[in-house]
Amino acid sequence: MHLVARRAADFGVEIEGNVRFNLPTAMRRKDAIVGGIVNGIYSALDRRKEAIDFVRGEARFVNEHEIDTGDRRISFGKAIIAVGARNATPPIDGLADVDYLTNRTALQLSALPGRLVIIGGGYIGIEFAQMYARFGTQVTLLGRNRHLAPGEDSDLSDLLADYLREEGMVVHTSAPVVRVRQNGSEKTVTARVDGQETDFVCNAMLVAAGRVGNTDTLGLAQAGVESGAQGFVTVDAGLQSSQPHIWAIGDVKGGLMFTHVATYDGPLAALNAVKGLGRTVDYRVVPRAIFSSPTLAAVGLTEVQAREAGYEIKVGTVSADGGRSKAIGDTRGRLKAVVKADDGEILGFHILAPHGDDLLHEAVTAMYDHGGIDRIAKSIHVHPTLSELVKSAARAAR
Repeated sequence: MHLVARRAADFGVEIEGNVRFNLPTAMRRKDAIVGGIVNGIYSALDRRKEAIDFVRGEARFVNEHEIDTGDRRISFGKAIIAVGARNATPPIDGLADVDYLTNRTALQLSALPGRLVIIGGGYIGIEFAQMYARFGTQVTLLGRNRHLAPGEDSDLSDLLADYLREEGMVVHTSAPVVRVRQNGSEKTVTARVDGQETDFVCNAMLVAAGRVGNTDTLGLAQAGVESGAQGFVTVDAGLQSSQPHIWAIGDVKGGLMFTHVATYDGPLAALNAVKGLGRTVDYRVVPRAIFSSPTLAAVGLTEVQAREAGYEIKVGTVSADGGRSKAIGDTRGRLKAVVKADDGEILGFHILAPHGDDLLHEAVTAMYDHGGIDRIAKSIHVHPTLSELVKSAARAAR
């Protein structure tokens, strides 16, 4: 929609009238897709009902070997905790008295808010900011850290922030929110911007300021399972908790909270629990992506992290301005490869480019088993493709 509304004429496509966005229709399509995925999971459980006893209820540990589900008590020899995480409630003055959105409720709206303030400059904040801005909402994004997407390459995250501003969003970093208040149907968010308290008035407010484990009602103490301050279960490299017969997988253990990490954890923990194989996780090559436009995707260490870890490194950087980029009309972005100076082992790869999430997997594959940058730099790539950008970054790091 954004491309059609803003740039269709550049491609020779002429449109009569205005391009309009129908939020209820988009929400119904989203609900149908999500519903189909969820129903598929339950259908898979049902197909294995001879092996899986599926019980609905709110579970809590009552001791080291028993779980209560409300109307039933289950004894177990071994258990795996997979209850996930939820939005954290930051300690902001007045937040308890204000209606606000989360990443879940922001996907259930029936009408577009005129003005939206988003608290949090991480992946959730970035994705929702750009999405609603392109739908037609006036968006202000407030991040407390110096850069958006903290933990990612700061050069690329700063570049992404500039792109968001170019699209009309108000983006402030190093802008912690100090208070919020409700004024009828409007809300006022007060943040410290450049050392001064500044008010932002909006119709809707989205809080995306971190995650906490869904363990507050789980009875971890009764089971003797240790957790941290944010409710995340403490595990070792084998995903084993402080109780040797209880494991934890996915978001509930904190760290890299992605669906693909949870699906990686699951079979490993199951093999350890059922067969005692003693498998350990290897998160060195976990891909991550922020689904912005252009996409910010990365794997491994940033340039700063690599230097802090004591590596002597080479860094290859190229713009995302290639032949295919020109053809699709989007040359925004940059790619960066971080490699060991002595042998060329890839330590990290960072992409801000159209379809960067798909482009990243070439680097992920090359990094497997501590692979070197020549795996990419010396490989033949189809021309013209966006993947040639990955090769260019690899060659720049040799």
